[in-house]
Amino acid sequence: MDMLEIWNQVLENLEGNVSPVGFNIHIKTAVPVCFENSTFTISVATSINKNLVEYRYKKYIESSLEKVTGAKISLAVLVGDANELKQEIESKQNSEYDNSEIISSDGLNSKYTFENFVQGSSNLYAYTAAEQVANHPGESNNPLFIYGNSGLGKTHLMQAIGNKIKANNPNAKIIYVSSENFMNEFITSIREKTGDKFRSKYRAADALLVDDVQFLKNKEATQDEFFHTFNELFNSKKQIVLTSDRLPNELKTLEDRLRTRFGQGLTIDVSVPNFETRVAILQQKALEHNKEIDEDALLYVAEHIRSSVRELEGALLKIISMSEFKKCKITKDFAEEVLKKLIPKSETVTPQNIIKKVSTFYNISESDITGKVKTKEIVVPRQISMYLCRKILNMNDTNIGKEFGKDRTTVGHNIEKIEESIDTNSTIKSDVNYILKDLNYNEG
Repeated sequence: MDMLEIWNQVLENLEGNVSPVGFNIHIKTAVPVCFENSTFTISVATSINKNLVEYRYKKYIESSLEKVTGAKISLAVLVGDANELKQEIESKQNSEYDNSEIISSDGLNSKYTFENFVQGSSNLYAYTAAEQVANHPGESNNPLFIYGNSGLGKTHLMQAIGNKIKANNPNAKIIYVSSENFMNEFITSIREKTGDKFRSKYRAADALLVDDVQFLKNKEATQDEFFHTFNELFNSKKQIVLTSDRLPNELKTLEDRLRTRFGQGLTIDVSVPNFETRVAILQQKALEHNKEIDEDALLYVAEHIRSSVRELEGALLKIISMSEFKKCKITKDFAEEVLKKLIPKSETVTPQNIIKKVSTFYNISESDITGKVKTKEIVVPRQISMYLCRKILNMNDTNIGKEFGKDRTTVGHNIEKIEESIDTNSTIKSDVNYILKDLNYNEG
């Protein structure tokens, strides 16, 4: 099946399963550009298309890609003309560096190791725990539960654990699987009456690595099977590693007994890398690709691409590809030229900008945010708007109150409430981070 056939199948799967407006405007108009190294790249017309595809539809597209191909695929979204982008990527494919990878039958990808994982304050605890688990599987930190937003290195750490266990013990049976593939295999085993074979496969594992367990939601039979598999392995002191986009206790669509099991070991998070870590990641990738890149260029990319490691690597790959195509040195000016469509022009942030961005994100009116309605659907966006006015603009509570028609005590209370929610609710934290990114704000 070629790239276009895969994409057409994805479109067929998604139509009717996402909003018609979103499908027709943002997904159907996208063009497939490249499919290599477990990454499916599409091009879209504008940065608005890109932002909405990545935030609202990426998980659905990646899920459909996995169903069509039978493998875990990452989606990359580029802005620009598809033919021009294809030329860039083809020049990269013809370049001297080798970006090959080997995916074994157990699902492990040879390119993910501890040695090429860049450590920083955002992931150091997770890295240390993962390395300990890899060297002493089943002895402690079981299960190891790693959570955080997409593109921050959870899968890299999980795969590195599997590869390290395999290196230490070549006879160990390691299984890496996404939760969706686990579910699909389970459904197939029911249909084909091969349940014993399915159970034997998973319950004989020395280490079970399950990616994106949040997608087990609302699948009662699959959750029941996974629960018994988990117990069998845990009681046999076999290592279990899980990843998710949120904490175990926030997986409300999973059964209580699963959430309890997931949280009984060590739970650690990975977060957005700070500036220094982003620079180190870029330096590591430049070294892997055997490319000389001016330091100013790396600093420019690190300063402007902030949301995830995946986006950071994608931006660097785009720069390298274009430099190969144009046969030129990678300078700051060149990097700036290549990324100008990815990096929005900065604008002065005002309370009105913040209210507009928040209302657009939550699909409510600006007057709802500044009004008096007290339903949760309105109160949370209102609290976030107040919080952002303080965080970004350093406004005091009295001046914030003037924008929202509230007294300073009410403003202070609302901001305290949303700060608590950001600390305890990963969904709200993710929403706030997205809006901050949309406002072009960054702390480090």
